[in-house]
Amino acid sequence: MSLKTVTRYIVTHWRGEQGLVWSLAVNLVALRAAIFLLQDLARPAKYHDYHDWAPAVLVAAILLHGVVFVWQAVGVFRAGENHIRHHGAIALHWGAQLGVLLAFWLTASSALQAWQMTLDVPDYENYAEKMDAERAGKYRIFRDSDSALLIDGTLELGVTRRLAALLAEDPGIGEIVLSSAGGNIYEARGLARLFRDRGLATLVADECSSACTTAFIGGKTRRLKPGGRLGFHQYRIEADYDVLGARPKDEEGKDKALYLAAGVKQDFVARMHSAAPGSMWYPEAEELLDAGVVTAISE
Repeated sequence: MSLKTVTRYIVTHWRGEQGLVWSLAVNLVALRAAIFLLQDLARPAKYHDYHDWAPAVLVAAILLHGVVFVWQAVGVFRAGENHIRHHGAIALHWGAQLGVLLAFWLTASSALQAWQMTLDVPDYENYAEKMDAERAGKYRIFRDSDSALLIDGTLELGVTRRLAALLAEDPGIGEIVLSSAGGNIYEARGLARLFRDRGLATLVADECSSACTTAFIGGKTRRLKPGGRLGFHQYRIEADYDVLGARPKDEEGKDKALYLAAGVKQDFVARMHSAAPGSMWYPEAEELLDAGVVTAISE
């Protein structure tokens, strides 16, 4: 197709000489649909943008959603006027005008989307990686003996997944040593489930408090070394992210059910969340043993 042919096509549509049906169906509807599809295919991937290409994107948007649309709309309007002069019917002309108005609304929406593509999107992927690294820095998982791993620090998001990966690499691990002042209760339940499903024993040599005790109760056997202690208190929501719909009392109820399922006596379970959130109840080792919280006190 020569440049002369293309130019003539553009001019005849602009003058309304191509017929109303053709101008509406092909030059407006079909061409506009193709432009919308092209923009949709060019949409940046999630968490990406065209900020560095903003001038080029905006020029393309002005051309396709501005100049081209004006050419389309004017041609359809003029073709409608010619249609009335030659045929005297106005119904198709009014329908074409409504089509142009609808196309204008869709074009304005697409132009806005094109502009939004140029906005600088925060690097959520790197942010997530940074948050994961920051949380992972609040605890350590390392070998405590030939058959035991030690979790030392706050039970942060991701600790269950990380421990599961380590256990998959070393199936000889049979016991998890816990040394933690607490952390995320959902991760603690995840650890308890992991311990239970794999038949792992748990051990506390120094302190395991708050959410850590929920992880501890998942052990097949639960040992406490002399001098070690378990701390219990009421729950409260403390997180650097939104925890939607979480109610401390409901969460306490879920963990009480875990303790009862592990064989802990009812009277102990009734007392385990009696201490205020800012304080801690440390039962004596003999009481923990008698209640079934620990199964043995040994070195």
